[in-house]
Amino acid sequence: MGALHEDIARGMAAVLPPGPSERTRLQYLLTNSEFHCVAAYRLGQLANDLRRRRSPLAVPVQVIHRLINRVITHVDHLEIAPGAAVGPGLVLMHRHGVIIGPAVIGRHCVVHQNVTIGQRVAGGDQGVPRLGDNVWIGPGAVITGDVTVGTGVTISAGSVLSKDVPDRCLVAGNPARVVARDYDNSRMIGLGGEPES
Repeated sequence: MGALHEDIARGMAAVLPPGPSERTRLQYLLTNSEFHCVAAYRLGQLANDLRRRRSPLAVPVQVIHRLINRVITHVDHLEIAPGAAVGPGLVLMHRHGVIIGPAVIGRHCVVHQNVTIGQRVAGGDQGVPRLGDNVWIGPGAVITGDVTVGTGVTISAGSVLSKDVPDRCLVAGNPARVVARDYDNSRMIGLGGEPES
């Protein structure tokens, strides 16, 4: 469960002031709905792993996951497909309207509300999006089809992305296009970086 530990650390860093007390950290774990959505996804991954290993715990964990996931899907309008491979450090800034279908997502991805990531089945495109590490996705963005999004990419709000994007680019628009190269998003995703001037 190393991925969950990293999800917790990054989620807390995104919303809590530096050096939170134990009480504040516990309150985050118990009340932060965005974290609960990520934890439910990780529970599903654990259930899949237990099933592959034919563990007797697989069925009870899978039942618990399905119940939790059903509530999250209906209450929060959020879905992370079991077939999605999401790296550690996932941060959901706002959970509502987030759909992550089959996709490969690297470490330290930040996702805002109303984001859709998944297959583009029109025209027979069965490929899935592949996102590198340290990707920031703004509200209302759509990423579909067999695309590769490089490391350190920033996808602006409302962008519709269906083409490959190289590392460290800022993309915007519908259709999304590169508007800046060598763009440093490290402060946006909570990894430090140089202060903006």
